[in-house]
Amino acid sequence: MDHPTGEREQTEECNPPKSALDSPRLPVTYLREKSSTWDRVRFREVLEAPIDPATLGEIAHRRVALRNFAPWRLHEAYDDNAHSGHPPIAVTSDIVSISPAYGSVLYNLARSVNAKLILEDGAGFGISSMYLAAAAREEQGGILLSFEISKYSQLAQASVNLVDPGSRVVQDDFACFPSHLAGTAQVDFAFVDAMHEKDSMLRSFKSLSGWMGAQSIIVVDDLSYSESARDGFKAMMRMEQHNFVCIVNQRFGVLIRG
Repeated sequence: MDHPTGEREQTEECNPPKSALDSPRLPVTYLREKSSTWDRVRFREVLEAPIDPATLGEIAHRRVALRNFAPWRLHEAYDDNAHSGHPPIAVTSDIVSISPAYGSVLYNLARSVNAKLILEDGAGFGISSMYLAAAAREEQGGILLSFEISKYSQLAQASVNLVDPGSRVVQDDFACFPSHLAGTAQVDFAFVDAMHEKDSMLRSFKSLSGWMGAQSIIVVDDLSYSESARDGFKAMMRMEQHNFVCIVNQRFGVLIRG
């Protein structure tokens, strides 16, 4: 990624796994390192922190169960074919669900800031939501509030109920999240994973302004999806609201405040 701020881009060298049983390390490209509390060592430790096997088992079981569901029609807002006369796109859980490796990144980053209020833009079938809800439940009174415009938001809610019945998936646009929060609420962690193009990403990002806590994280998914998505992330960086910024495996854009 070209630097919008003139800061130097550096990517970690990732050693190969020691054995076939070891998971390869996700490479991280560091774009901004001006934090007094975050550095490369801490970030790597967070990424690779162990997760309770029981939690991972709950999510893995749901992942398998969702494969038995019939495909759902992709919401027209996501479907480039919606107004072209082509057949609508059908999606399955394997298409819209985050992988275990990236789900673990979400969980560990949310836990690293003791996230009590987590927002999600785009729940899909609820697998990413399960990782986030599992992180929220570790904090007393913690909650995930996720938004999914598609009708399969009901599947996402059923997924979330398995790990934290107090967390919610709302079938609505992410821009509506302030109406679901108290005016004094502070968001600790936000995951932006809906439409992967610049204008949509920036709308979601700007809507979070004034809500994020002093020690908080925003993760933006699928920077590898398009040049428009990468341009959106560059624009977020240019706003200079975060003092530790990096990209995980060319996919997750991570913006850390604090």
